[in-house]
Amino acid sequence: MSRSKPLWIILFLSVLATVGCARPGAFGPLDPSSGSSASLLSAKSSRYAVSATMKGRNWERIERLTSKAKQFPDEKARSNGRQRDAELIEAFGTATPPSRDVLLHYSRGWDQGSETPVLLIHGVMVDANTSWHDPHGKEGLAPYLSAKGKRVFALTFSHRHGDNLLWAEQIANAIARIREVTGASEVDLIAHSKGTVAARALVSGVRHPWMTPYAKDVRRLVLLGGANLGLDFSFRHPLVNYGLYPEQDNRLRNAPMVWTKMLVMGLWLDTSPLTLMTDAGNFYPGQSQMLYRWDKEYALPAAEQDWYTTYHGGKGFVSESAGIDKAIAQGGNFIDRLRKNPLDPGVELAVLAGDQPDLAGVLNETTGPSDGVVFIKSATHTQDMTRAGAKLVAKDVLPLNHMELIYAPQAKSWLLDVLGQP
Repeated sequence: MSRSKPLWIILFLSVLATVGCARPGAFGPLDPSSGSSASLLSAKSSRYAVSATMKGRNWERIERLTSKAKQFPDEKARSNGRQRDAELIEAFGTATPPSRDVLLHYSRGWDQGSETPVLLIHGVMVDANTSWHDPHGKEGLAPYLSAKGKRVFALTFSHRHGDNLLWAEQIANAIARIREVTGASEVDLIAHSKGTVAARALVSGVRHPWMTPYAKDVRRLVLLGGANLGLDFSFRHPLVNYGLYPEQDNRLRNAPMVWTKMLVMGLWLDTSPLTLMTDAGNFYPGQSQMLYRWDKEYALPAAEQDWYTTYHGGKGFVSESAGIDKAIAQGGNFIDRLRKNPLDPGVELAVLAGDQPDLAGVLNETTGPSDGVVFIKSATHTQDMTRAGAKLVAKDVLPLNHMELIYAPQAKSWLLDVLGQP
C-alpha cells in the first residue's frame, strides 16, 4: 500500500478544519504606548490572566490568556501534537503548552469602528495562522473581514484535540477579554469543524460544574462544516488506521487510530495508546465527544478490511477494535448531551455546509452526501439547537468541500452577508 495516500487520509480522521503551512516568524515586545494600551493591559477578569503579550507577523498583537481555574486539568497529548510554528511557540512560551493557555490574536484594525467584534474558532491540527490568515496560501477570513471593516480576533488552542468543554471555557475567557478591550457587549462567533462543537457547547450552557456560566454575550453563532449531529468517519473507514501506524514525528499524523490491536508482520501489537479511547491514554479527549452513529442512515463500506469489527467491536482479520459504542460512551455521549441542551434563546444561528467531497489526494467521505468529511445531514442539523427559541437566520449548502468553507470567495461572501449589522 502506498504511504502517501494514508498520510493525507489522516487529515480527515478527526473532523479536520484545514491544514496550512505554518511559517517561522519574528516579533518584538508589545509597545505599551500603541493602541488602547490602558485597556489592553488591565486584564480585570478573575477567571484568567493575560500572561504574555507580543506582536505577530500576521496580527497586530497576540495575547496568551491563562485560566486561573484550579480545576482546569492538564491534558495529555502525543509528542507529534506539539506546536511547530516558531511564533506560536514563543507566544505560548513552549512547544507543549498546558491546556489552560490559549492565544488570542488581534487582527489589524481591531480597535477601529463600532461593529460587533468577530471571534474566529479553528478546528483540529491547525491554528489561527493556518486556518484564518492564509489557509493553503489563500487569503484567509481574518484579513478579508478586517478589510471589510470588521473587528476581528482569533484563537489558537494549545491542545490540538482538547476536550471540547475546555475549549468552550477558553472561548468564554476570550470573549470576556474582547469585551474588555473593545467595550462591546456582544461578540459574533465563527467556528469551523471541531471548533463548532466547542462554540455550541458554550452557547448551550453545557459545561463542567466549575466552569463559567454562559454570560449571554454572543450575538450570532456561525457554524461552518460542523458535525452538528456528530460523525463516525474514524470507525466507518478502517483504512485510515494504516496511515497512522507506526507513529511518526509529523504533525499531520497527530490523529487517533481506532484499532486497539493491529496485525503487523505476523505479530499482534498493542496500538491502544494511539487510539481515541479514553481508557487507553486519553490523548484525544475531544474526538470521542464528536462521535455519533450514522450506520442506520448510510451503509458502511463493506469493501474496507475489517469494516464490521472496526465499527461494532471485536477481532477481525488484521485488527481489533473496541467499537464505536464504547468510544461514544467514553466521550460522555456528548452529542446526545448537546442535543438535550439547545442554544440560549437570545442567540442567532447561521449554518453553512458543503456538498463537494473532492478534497484532493485524500479519502473523501462518499458513503453519503458530504463535504468530504462531514455528512450534509449532520452539518445542517439545527432543530436541536433552536428548540428553545434561538433564531435561525441562515442555513445554506454551497458547492464547496470541508476546507473551502473557510476561504472560498462564495463562502466569504455568504459570511459577510450573515454577519450584517445588529
